[in-house]
Amino acid sequence: MHKVTQLKNGLTLITVDLPHLDSVTTLFAVGVGSRYETKKINGISHFLEHMFFKGSRKYPTAEMISTLVDGIGAINNAYTHKECTVYWIKSASKHLEFSSDIISSMVKESLLKEDEIEREKGVIVEELRMIRDNPSQYVGSLYERLQFGDTPLGWDIGGQEEIITQLKRNDFIAFTDSFYSPENMALVFAGKLPKDIEKLAEIYFSDLPPRAKHKCKPYKIKRQIKPKVNVFFKKTDQANLILGVLGYSRHDGKKYSISLLSTILGEGMSSRLFIQVRERRGLAYYINAGPGFYSDTGNFSVYCGLKLEKVYEGLEVIIAELQKVIVEKVTKDELKKAKEMIRGRLAIREESTNFLAEYFGTNFVTDREIETFDEYLKKIDAVTREDIQDVAREIFKKEHFNLQIIGPFKDTQIFRNILNR
Repeated sequence: MHKVTQLKNGLTLITVDLPHLDSVTTLFAVGVGSRYETKKINGISHFLEHMFFKGSRKYPTAEMISTLVDGIGAINNAYTHKECTVYWIKSASKHLEFSSDIISSMVKESLLKEDEIEREKGVIVEELRMIRDNPSQYVGSLYERLQFGDTPLGWDIGGQEEIITQLKRNDFIAFTDSFYSPENMALVFAGKLPKDIEKLAEIYFSDLPPRAKHKCKPYKIKRQIKPKVNVFFKKTDQANLILGVLGYSRHDGKKYSISLLSTILGEGMSSRLFIQVRERRGLAYYINAGPGFYSDTGNFSVYCGLKLEKVYEGLEVIIAELQKVIVEKVTKDELKKAKEMIRGRLAIREESTNFLAEYFGTNFVTDREIETFDEYLKKIDAVTREDIQDVAREIFKKEHFNLQIIGPFKDTQIFRNILNR
């Protein structure tokens, strides 16, 4: 399905040709995110992502870039993860060369004007405040801080206001020079592609300047001997809650078992948690569960928004469902359904050029390797009921639980008592 080549400057080119389509996603992935930052510049990866849209040598203003993109009916955006940063444009296939020109100019010759940096500080600060005013979104950031502590993995991707407002132009230049190397990037074209796609990539991306490439500090796992609880007091009409545990890295073979476990517990309206928490008790509108994978660690978490007066009951039900998998194997039918669900959802996602470009691009820049869909599904199919129970027994220990809540609660002892039962 995909082809991997390398340009003369070390940039990796990944192409996914889908000739039956009339659109194409041009995606540029960089192997750097917020976990590569120091405390002094926390948030700069995300800030830099914003700045690349603020003008380049060829397209000197944000208005010009957005007008040109809108003028061809294209969609562009970007996002910052803890381990990578991604920029993309989705356009009609006939505009592929123009999209390449836009992205290449943004990445290789961004102006990083001082007045634009100062102006964008206000935008970033308002984005941080918007997230913190949204409990269903902010609870995730607080949970990762609780899970990973005062480490780059535990820090907010967007940073802190007091740090953001102190960043200078030289900080952005130094950070770019430290990580935005062609060897640390991947260019992906997914969709209807011309036969000379490699030549086009050379034209627009072969002159990316050589830069450095640094590694992030590995996460050191600390032995946890009792559950952790953190309550962020906020007057809300709903308790937003994440209950999680330390999980597995992307390189751990157990990731396939935990993916199936999360599907059975919290994926879809027929999952165990959805049935027990919403359908049978009416405690929440929304609940799900899933793993998070990093290069050297990971987590498994359950998220839900619970009625304030039922928050303790809801937490007890969630814990009971997690513990049930420890003592009883999932059924054969549940495992079969979960495997088919993963296979079916992947088939749907494969129809999206954005999904394909993101999958291949981010996998390459974070791990320097790409697991094909067939390889992934083969490993999913190999998981047994015993494998899932073994994973549940390993991670669902009460001393490993971490509970993050946003709501009008001041006393954490009741939550601690529930976790310690």
